[in-house]
Amino acid sequence: MRLRFDRYVLDLDRGCLLREGREIALRPKTFAVLRHLAGNPGRLVSKEELFAAVWPRLVVTDDTLVQSIGELRRALADAGELIRTVPRRGYRFEADVSPIAGDTATLTPALSPGRARKRISLALLASAAVAAIAYGIAAYRAPIPAGAKAAIAILPLRSQGGDAARDYFADGLTQDVISAMGRFPELTVMSWNAVSAYKIQPAPPSRVARELGVLYQVEGSVLRDAGRVRVDARLVDADGRVHWSGRYDETVADLFALQDRITREIAGALALNVTRIEESRAASKSASEAYDYVLRARSRMQQPTRAGTAEARELLRRAIEMDPGSAPAHVALSEAYFAPVVMGWSESPAQSLARAEEAAHKALALDGSQVRAYVVLGRIHLLHHRYAEADAELQRALAINPSDAHAIAGRGNVLMWTGETRAAIEALEQAQRIDPAVNAMDRIALGLAYYLDGNYRRAVEQLETTLHGGLGPNPARVILAAAYARQGRAEDAAKMAADVRRLDPTFDPAAFGSKLRNPAQLEALRAGLRAAGLS
Repeated sequence: MRLRFDRYVLDLDRGCLLREGREIALRPKTFAVLRHLAGNPGRLVSKEELFAAVWPRLVVTDDTLVQSIGELRRALADAGELIRTVPRRGYRFEADVSPIAGDTATLTPALSPGRARKRISLALLASAAVAAIAYGIAAYRAPIPAGAKAAIAILPLRSQGGDAARDYFADGLTQDVISAMGRFPELTVMSWNAVSAYKIQPAPPSRVARELGVLYQVEGSVLRDAGRVRVDARLVDADGRVHWSGRYDETVADLFALQDRITREIAGALALNVTRIEESRAASKSASEAYDYVLRARSRMQQPTRAGTAEARELLRRAIEMDPGSAPAHVALSEAYFAPVVMGWSESPAQSLARAEEAAHKALALDGSQVRAYVVLGRIHLLHHRYAEADAELQRALAINPSDAHAIAGRGNVLMWTGETRAAIEALEQAQRIDPAVNAMDRIALGLAYYLDGNYRRAVEQLETTLHGGLGPNPARVILAAAYARQGRAEDAAKMAADVRRLDPTFDPAAFGSKLRNPAQLEALRAGLRAAGLS
């Protein structure tokens, strides 16, 4: 079923908003808010009603709803104030809404709000049947233009084991992954309504791509058997090429907690891989739009070097010149200023941090859902030993997207420095599962957390991997020297300590680790440094 208002069409079956035939990307929950408001035109809809309709059985804050309303207002900006706020009461959708019978049907005259509600309520009851018919006659979609968000379809996960009664678990997991993926602003994610027909009638990747107009698809299976859950997932393109695959095999203790964890990790890994594929594609061609510059800059930042970071900043300045309102460009610029500080490359750390903070705040002024802007602000607070402020920023990031590896790792850093070592290890390990290419400083933080927990073997493994090929930031060598000493590997510790001094003659062991809030942990680190000859 489709609803028309102003110059827009709300396609309930495909789960998308169109303006003059072009799709406007909305997060799934934001789409659900618009669906409910458009289904009740002219009527005051209370916040409580929206919470019940869009977030049933979940506790969410008013800020969550405000963010969705803000996203809708930006998407519908061309039409004026279609969503009116009634102070302390709720929202009213100020538009005439007309149901559209089908792709070729003649539009009926716009209904008054009262008549529209009756027509729409009846029509919504038939939307599931309409969806099955609509997919049988899907039309060819035009190629996605350069600079557009990558579109992805999470196809229904197949329930294995022959027990149809357990299909609900596979369906629920698919829907949760769709919702989690929708929190990543870099992607356009097809709704459950858009993909559910492929559960009954599976199709090859080329056909799914053509019918849904997506670049990428996720296919996979779920098996529950003998107290275990195994999930296999693959990211493929229209030609069926596999770009990523993952397996999650866990015992069932708390089924809801397990489903939540699997959802977060799959969503995070998928979003990262799709984004990196798009960045690589953009890096291999000339940038014709601002977003291409952003993608190319991010590609330079994946494995940051001094020269690559400088090049990224120049690309992002061009992007902002072309599109000053690009929140992703300002976020990436804040990261490009922040990275040299933590890597020890910045000639003026205070100035670089000020510019990083300015760019992050600019990004949030443009779009309050930019998770990585909150992450940068949190990490800046952490550098200044403002732990409560750092945690608050990272909690804001995680409230928007609990699957973001950067936000999870950032909070792991806060937990590690404030003495909550076990919780820090859990967060940093989860971030690394989601993103095996998590940045070097977060890998070092995990190595330090292992060290502080007394697990020197894991600390050595983590830090040696970080320094693979002799590359990597010097803090990894410092902690590795201490871990070697704790293991009784005096020769290895002395060699690593010599490397530390050679690469950084100004190294100050008294300052290293000074952000640790637990005095006993700080002394344990310094004892390891003394044993390694770094004193």
